[in-house]
Amino acid sequence: MKTYLILFIHLLITSFLLAQSPQGIPYQAIMRNADGSVMASSAVNLTFIIHDISATGTVVYQESHAITSNAQGLVSCVVGNGVVSQGNFSSIPWGSGAKFLHVMMGTTDLGTQQMLSVPYTLYTNEVPMRVSQIGDSLIIGNDVTIVPGISAANYPSVLGCTDNAACNYNIAATQSDNSCLYQNATCDDANATTFGDVINASCVCEGSPIVNGCTNPLACNYDAAANVDNGSCLVQGNSCNDNNANTINDMINASCQCAGTLSNTGATLLPGNATCSTQVISVTGCGGQTSLTYDGISYDLVQIGGQCWFADNLATDQYRNGDLIASSLTNTNWSNTSSGAYHIYANSLSNDALYGKLYNWFAVADTRGLCPTGWHVPTDCEWMYLENALGINVNDQVLFDTWIRGTDQGGRLKSTALWDAPNLGANNNTGFSALPGGYRWTNGTSGFLNSLGYWWTSTTPTSANAWYRVLGANYATVNRISGGKRAGFSIRCVKD
Repeated sequence: MKTYLILFIHLLITSFLLAQSPQGIPYQAIMRNADGSVMASSAVNLTFIIHDISATGTVVYQESHAITSNAQGLVSCVVGNGVVSQGNFSSIPWGSGAKFLHVMMGTTDLGTQQMLSVPYTLYTNEVPMRVSQIGDSLIIGNDVTIVPGISAANYPSVLGCTDNAACNYNIAATQSDNSCLYQNATCDDANATTFGDVINASCVCEGSPIVNGCTNPLACNYDAAANVDNGSCLVQGNSCNDNNANTINDMINASCQCAGTLSNTGATLLPGNATCSTQVISVTGCGGQTSLTYDGISYDLVQIGGQCWFADNLATDQYRNGDLIASSLTNTNWSNTSSGAYHIYANSLSNDALYGKLYNWFAVADTRGLCPTGWHVPTDCEWMYLENALGINVNDQVLFDTWIRGTDQGGRLKSTALWDAPNLGANNNTGFSALPGGYRWTNGTSGFLNSLGYWWTSTTPTSANAWYRVLGANYATVNRISGGKRAGFSIRCVKD
């Protein structure tokens, strides 16, 4: 079928500098069949020939383009970027005489038109150009040229980014859809775990992953990987509150811990233990009190060696001030969080009632407090004092990552119920009633319900780890281990 072309010459110079030749002339056309129907999604071979002086003058440049029209029959290309068969586009003498654009589709001659002053006016970037909505008029400055079929009504709008400064600029777009993106511009990647979102070199909105932690390099717990400060910074010598009513002048010490000095006779030091030589131990006792209600839950109390302990695992879902603690975290969120959170083993309410909740260490360290007023999460040294009261000698107290600490102290702390067999040495003659609540590990997985029990201390030997205790069904002793703060363990409160 015979075809013809309705030309829409979009004579815009895409790249040039003052006193230089244009680097390309964008060209668009609507392809139609002889019956006027649009040639949609059709292969087209166009040849562009530029003549000097006249329509039959010397050929100064020739190139070809193999193009496929879109669904509206629109073809787009840049004269100057095709397959060159003669001349050099950058060497065309634009300033020496008229130039004529000769267009062929295959072997069909589509005609020749003078290029008028378009390259020169755009070259100086001073003369406006527009196309009339009707009347097929190409208006350049004050000059009007009739070009059949050029009116905007004769071709469809192509929506897209029309700003060539944008990284998603669409050369074929004829109407802006406000989609332009600019590299390094601020944006929102709709990801709550990133910050500083900008358009990147790939023209995509992207932020940097949030890493919570201490960002103060003067702090003893400074985290070089952190980019968002979570208020956890501790600076040696700064005042603080160790939540121990028996101490005064609390401040951050050389071990990056908040500690005060002994203030009354209700406290003591752990004799002979160099690790705890400056750590104050509260020995105020329970004063005859046998239970306590906190956050609507009743806890039994037990006195051992002058210390007053919860005889049940903590089960609160909120901090001391009433703020709720985060929960129901996915494994991924659990393994990435640097904020307080708890987990109920297997999300079972019966497990919650029996074993209490499993808290990460960030909940332990939160200044809002996990335990009720007048109580706190025990330090490593307070656990050692408990162990000392049960007969673990000074040398064994400081051992870690071993079940060879003491003799039968684990059995004396373990409940005689709920543990897997053989529940070695269990007699609970202390009334501590330790239960095998298992754990939620740093990667979010859970395990060891009924075979192992884990309890946090508030003491951190390194910025990444904290001390905890482990009791096992197969052991009669107490293990002391330092591990990652994102693990979820049980908690016992001890009285200030």
